[in-house]
Amino acid sequence: MASEQDVRARLQRAGQEHLLRFWAELAPEPRAALLAELALLEPEALREHCRRAAEACARPHGPPPDLAARLRPLPPERVGRASRSDPETRRRWEEEGTS
Repeated sequence: MASEQDVRARLQRAGQEHLLRFWAELAPEPRAALLAELALLEPEALREHCRRAAEACARPHGPPPDLAARLRPLPPERVGRASRSDPETRRRWEEEGTS
């Protein structure tokens, strides 16, 4: 298992040393579990992940502006077939779906 110093150094390289902010408040078992989890992280990959997450968070929320212009409802002939079917056909479909 990696030592506390090793994990602290790796987190510092990743710019994530704040993850051990409450280290002194943890009991030995939670400390060991946290060290085991953090030891699996690669500093460069963690730094890149956090950078991308921060960029994503800074982007405006919602669909891209051009998406709304491209979305159109489906034409009626493409939807609602079951509701326009005759009662006998709907009954057969209902039986098929529940057997």
